[in-house]
Amino acid sequence: MRKHRRGLVLAAVLCTAILIYGCQKADIKETKETTPAQTETATVPPSESTGEKTRVFTDSAGREVTLPEDIQKIAPSGPLAQIVLYTVAPDKLAGLASDFSDGAKKYIDEKYWGLPKFGQFYGKNANLNMEALIAAKPDVIIDIGEAKKTVKEDMDALSKQLGIPVVFVEADLDSMSSAYKMLGEITGETEQAAKLADYCDSTLKKSEAAKASLGADQKKSVYFAIGDNGLHTNAEGSIHARVIEQIGAENAAKVDQASSGGGSEVSMEQLLLWQPDIILADSETLYQIITTDSVWAELNAVKEGHVYQIPSAPYSFMSNPPSVNRMIGILWLGNLVYPEQYHEDVKADVKTFYDLFYHVQLTDAQAEDIVQ
Repeated sequence: MRKHRRGLVLAAVLCTAILIYGCQKADIKETKETTPAQTETATVPPSESTGEKTRVFTDSAGREVTLPEDIQKIAPSGPLAQIVLYTVAPDKLAGLASDFSDGAKKYIDEKYWGLPKFGQFYGKNANLNMEALIAAKPDVIIDIGEAKKTVKEDMDALSKQLGIPVVFVEADLDSMSSAYKMLGEITGETEQAAKLADYCDSTLKKSEAAKASLGADQKKSVYFAIGDNGLHTNAEGSIHARVIEQIGAENAAKVDQASSGGGSEVSMEQLLLWQPDIILADSETLYQIITTDSVWAELNAVKEGHVYQIPSAPYSFMSNPPSVNRMIGILWLGNLVYPEQYHEDVKADVKTFYDLFYHVQLTDAQAEDIVQ
């Protein structure tokens, strides 16, 4: 998650929050550590004011955060945190960062649809609903994603201004397993967190072994088409295109990464020079454009029928947001590009992933619909 230091709330709203939550403020202590710390917890005596037992938890930024010993209500700081927290502790979500899409609702239990919406707590898309947050009274706010240089200051400022303890959990593709173990410590859902951590470990090991077995002549190039016309892409090195590199393929778009979520703009002339082996389309509309437009027909991948629509419900297999949803993307794309290395029953993999992470048991027909 890309974070930007900005004002979090208006002064008038801030005063209201402090008055309501003042008695619940966490005792945050800064640390001089500059690298993520290992998970550490210690129980401390009950608060004299509330009688509630608390503990000190060391988060990924090395911050010591005082938390209730028993966490019952969690607020996600944004959409990426929402996905991860839903997979590990759905019944402890005090609210959502964003509504579930109509497509996602097919795979999300209806009881979660109507949770209060808090919005995103900070960043360029900040839209915090303070009234909903106050009413929900979460025990903790959890921020999940990539660490930036100012993460300690950002988390401390958020906790101080909202009067609620805030924990940062670092999570990218490589560290997703350790993130789940840390979330198990925070939420108390250690058994579920361990299952999710093991799945992530196993998937990454499988992809690394497959990648290592590829010869130089087996490398295939993949173009990740996004936007209205497919001439925007998540370029080589982009966090949104990480799955391509993880399976051992090459990202065809060797251009500068875009600083915004709209991707890097490219031209058809560049695409004709690159001639990617495989084209991925991030929507059904874009898939139809690429497979029917006469201009795109000049590409070998289109001529040979190597254009595929990325599964996207409840979340994209490739990105959007770039979270744990990419784990099933590794198996899906790996099997698509290198079937001899992966030997996957993709429908069975999808059913397993959805059961474990999204808490839904798919029928064979649903799994078929998703992968097609």
